[in-house]
Order: sequence, then C-alpha cells, then structure tokens
Amino acid sequence: MGEGTYEVRLAGPAQEGEVLKLWARLMEDYGKKAKPKVLEESYRYAVVHPEQVKIFVALKEGKVIGTVSLHLGHFSTWNNNWYGHVEDLIVDPGERGRGVAVSLLRHVMEVAREEKLSRLELHTLTENRVARDIYEKLGFEGSSILYDLPVSE
Repeated sequence: MGEGTYEVRLAGPAQEGEVLKLWARLMEDYGKKAKPKVLEESYRYAVVHPEQVKIFVALKEGKVIGTVSLHLGHFSTWNNNWYGHVEDLIVDPGERGRGVAVSLLRHVMEVAREEKLSRLELHTLTENRVARDIYEKLGFEGSSILYDLPVSE
C-alpha cells in the first residue's frame, strides 16, 4: 500500500473508464479539449506499450482516486541518456490533501530509477501553486518556461 489506505500500481484495462474521467477533468482544469475517442486511444496505447508510456493509478477500495503517466522515450543530447516526462497527474478532488499525489510521484521516481533514466521533467500551470509546492517538496526545480506550438491536429 502507498501512503494512507490506497495502493499505487500500473494501470490496466479495468481502470480505463475511471482514468478517462480524471483525464477529462484535468483537460478542463487546463482549459484544453480532447475528443473522448482520442483519450481512449491514448489510454489503450499506453496499456499495450508500457515500455513507452506507463500509466499509474492510486486505488482505494478498488476505485481509482488518482493517476499519473510516465513517458519513457525522451533522449537527452546533454548527457547521452534517456529521461522521462511526467504527465497527467490528477487526484480526485475528494481525495486531495491526503498524500496521494506525492505517493504517485514517488512511485514514478522509483520506476525512473529502475529504468535508469537520467532525469524527470514535467510542467504545470504557473498559477498552480499547490502542484508546484508538491513538485518542489520532492526536489523538482522550476528553471524554464514551456512553450507550446501545435503542429497538427
């Protein structure tokens, strides 16, 4: 079990619906839109290809209360090694403030070490002070600005 009365583990087909609901909420929080079919296809791709993307869930009494994704396929020319990108961290609003996000991130950090990744990176909204405090508490440093340019639909 993770911190509290929940467990953190790799997601599978059975968690699809619950994770997709959390992802939809995350998209809303970020002011972004994605078609439900795109989210479904993304989830299913990750479940079949955990060597590229690992989706982790926090389960409490069998129910998904949080999720985070680790993308493994980024190569760093700076140190000639692979690094990971953390995405889609969200905890059910009714479960926030109980250490679920920290447990999910610690799990990602452990897997990153097992995978021999050189570093992890992530991004969040500048005004999301709660998330930024969690990331900084765990040792992440905010040292750059993310720019985003859509190049296709």
